[in-house]
Amino acid sequence: MSKPITYREPKNQSLQDLEQFSASEILFKNSNDPLSIKLDSFAKYASRQSIAKFITKYELFKKIINVNGSIVEGGVLQGGGTLAWAKLSSILEPVNHTRKIIGFDTFDGFPSIDTKDTTGSDSDLLVPGALRGSSYEDVLAAVDTYDINRPLSHIQKIELIKGDISHTAKAYLDQNPHLVVSLLYLDVDLYQPTKTLIETFLPRMPKGAIIVFDELNAKSFPGETLAVQETLGINNLKIERFYFDSYISFAVL
Repeated sequence: MSKPITYREPKNQSLQDLEQFSASEILFKNSNDPLSIKLDSFAKYASRQSIAKFITKYELFKKIINVNGSIVEGGVLQGGGTLAWAKLSSILEPVNHTRKIIGFDTFDGFPSIDTKDTTGSDSDLLVPGALRGSSYEDVLAAVDTYDINRPLSHIQKIELIKGDISHTAKAYLDQNPHLVVSLLYLDVDLYQPTKTLIETFLPRMPKGAIIVFDELNAKSFPGETLAVQETLGINNLKIERFYFDSYISFAVL
C-alpha cells in the first residue's frame, strides 16, 4: 500500500514554516510534561496558523449562534474542525440539542479527480487517494471521548458520514428531510463534491446562514472556485474574510 500523501504542500510553506513545524514536533515529543498537560497547553506547541484557523471557526460560529440549523462540514480530514464546531457549540450553547455537526468524508482521500480540478493548478496533491486524513474509526473514537462529559450527552451531537459525497450527501438529506443548515463548510478541495454539497444543502439554508470557503481563489485547487461560480455565481455573493486568516472566506446568505 502506498504511503498516504501529506496534507501540506512543502512548496507553499516557507523554510521558516517547515523548520518550525519540525521543531514543534520535537518539542512536543521531548517535553517531560504529562500528555494531559501538553494538551491543556496546546498553544505551547500549536503553530500560529493552526491557532488562527481555530479563531476563525470561533468567529464564524458566533455569527450563526442565533441562526437555526445544523453545521455541515465537507471534508473531515483529522477531525479537528469537526470537533472544534462541536466543542464550540457545547461551550456557547450547551442546551442546543438540535444543532448537529455533520461531517462528510471518504476517510480514504480523494475518490477521483475532475479535469476542472487540474486545469491551471500547481498542486502535486491532485491524485486519487491524496489528502487521506485520520481513519473513520480514529475520528469516531475522538467523538466518543468528547461525548464523555458534554452537556446532554445522551443526544447525539456529531454524525460522521463515510463515502463519496457525490452519493452520500443526497442520501443523507433523503434520510433526514427535517434538516436545516446554518453553516456549510466547504473544505473538500475538489470540483464535483463541492458542487454536490452546494446543490444539496443550499436549499436548506435560511437567510443569515453562512457558506464557508476554504480554497476559494486558490490556484492549487481551482475546482472549488469553479463549482461556486457555476452554482452560486461569484458576483452574486458578498465574500468576506478575517484579516488574520488568508485562506478561509465566507458569505452570509
